[in-house]
Amino acid sequence: MNAPISAGLSNVEIAQLAQRLGEINNPDALSLEGVDGLFCALVGSPDIVPPNEYLPVILGGALSESGAFTELEDADATLSLLMRYWNSIIADFERDSVHLPYIVEPGIDGIPGRACARGFLKGTRLAPEGWSDLSDNEGDGQMLSIPLVASELDPTWPKDPLTKEQEDDLLQWMCAGAARAYRHFADARREFANALYDDTLEDEDIDDYYHETYVRPEPKIGRNEPCPCGSGKKFKKRCGPLDTPSAH
Repeated sequence: MNAPISAGLSNVEIAQLAQRLGEINNPDALSLEGVDGLFCALVGSPDIVPPNEYLPVILGGALSESGAFTELEDADATLSLLMRYWNSIIADFERDSVHLPYIVEPGIDGIPGRACARGFLKGTRLAPEGWSDLSDNEGDGQMLSIPLVASELDPTWPKDPLTKEQEDDLLQWMCAGAARAYRHFADARREFANALYDDTLEDEDIDDYYHETYVRPEPKIGRNEPCPCGSGKKFKKRCGPLDTPSAH
């Protein structure tokens, strides 16, 4: 299991969150890896997607119908961990320009990162009009690694088993693609937030919403090398210049 240390949660809390999500008795519910991908898309989205829209995706159905929690305290604890995990992803993008996702090996169909990639695409579909504006050329092919790993570009890919180097390259390209999308939509997110202030929500409601979902945790240690997304900011030693992954 490749689980980066979250700035908002300890390793113990991350394990607790993964266990809580794994115990949801719903075949459509997301694992923590899937939630990681979903949140990466949502925090970078040009539109703000509220919890009442993305929580059913995580739980595999409406809270009242999913059977996810038997007690209110259990639901509150899980939702609190989810919000803190959300915050830590935003902190990663804002501080380090990249977020290292929670990846469980060997992965769906033996492809590490497949659950994360599928979660990311679920997030983009919650705001489809905005994401359609992101051209294929924006990430120099990096964004295409996400639907590739999710098996949406070619359901028969890969025809041959991936090497460890190929797996690492694909995961790095996914990280870089998500980071590029986050930067690409920065202006659109600001415009959307301003529109909320001006047209739809009372100031107190907006303050409560952003306080809950956009509080940045304290910095974490790590990542001393340039990020592969081209921002010039630091990533981690294993992430350097990459060759474009190919579909075998």
